[in-house]
Amino acid sequence: MRNGMKRLVSTLALAVMAGSLTLGSLAAAAQTPEKAGKTQVSAEAKAPKAAVRKTKALPSEKVNLNTATAEQLSALPRIGPKVAQRIVEYRTAHKAFKSVDELRNVKGVGPKVLEGIRPHVTL
Repeated sequence: MRNGMKRLVSTLALAVMAGSLTLGSLAAAAQTPEKAGKTQVSAEAKAPKAAVRKTKALPSEKVNLNTATAEQLSALPRIGPKVAQRIVEYRTAHKAFKSVDELRNVKGVGPKVLEGIRPHVTL
């Protein structure tokens, strides 16, 4: 009985800290240890964290695709360090970008990525 009470208190504390105290979490906490699943508690505890998204600070000026470093390119929305490095490698292999649409030839740059960065880049 003591372990069951400890589990109940622990589950309630997690739910309160995570801000997800609901009737469902109370019912799950009240279940016997054999029936209570750890996945319910961990999913509820992770729920608020999933709502927090990291956002990049956009560059103050347009980024020139033909002169930017990988670090400058990775400041663009939806561009991580690997894709930024691929852009630099593509630019080096093909001398320079002739149009912004040529970014589609870089692995990892699809239509959504291209449309997201188009207002932030120049040649």
